[in-house]
Amino acid sequence: MGRVETTPSRPVRPGARAARRRAALWAGALAYLAGVAAVVLWPAPVDRPAAGSLARMFSWLHRHGVPGWFGYGQFEWLANVAFFVPFGVFAVLLGFRAWVAVLGGFAASCAAEAAQFLFLAERTASFADIAANTIGALLGTLATVAVVRRRPTAPRPAGRSDSTPARP
Repeated sequence: MGRVETTPSRPVRPGARAARRRAALWAGALAYLAGVAAVVLWPAPVDRPAAGSLARMFSWLHRHGVPGWFGYGQFEWLANVAFFVPFGVFAVLLGFRAWVAVLGGFAASCAAEAAQFLFLAERTASFADIAANTIGALLGTLATVAVVRRRPTAPRPAGRSDSTPARP
């Protein structure tokens, strides 16, 4: 039998993992923004093909206990909130301050609505959409800040707790 050659694994250089993580975050953020741009710049309302299905869904929901006041308008508004939650998440994870993440969500939403108003005759620009998108960016920002603050920044040495003072 031949001898099996093994090569020792190369040590990961400091910062390489963080660089890969940051590149993956940027790739995710850019993919998300491309999706947002596709929805925003679609020439006709993106929900038009699903109008019949949505009407049947709301009819079914109302027959099964969902209040009659909850209809397509509320659903669309909540969808606009959810649509911008990732904006806040990516902004915070990429290192932007919380206020910049929220302001960026507001600015991106204003730009989206302006583009629809100026260039897309079948689309309707709406201040309600700007409010919903901004709230979504705010919720994504707040949730991510809360999670990031709870996570320890560096692993603790074995045998040390938070209450054990570090040696000089």
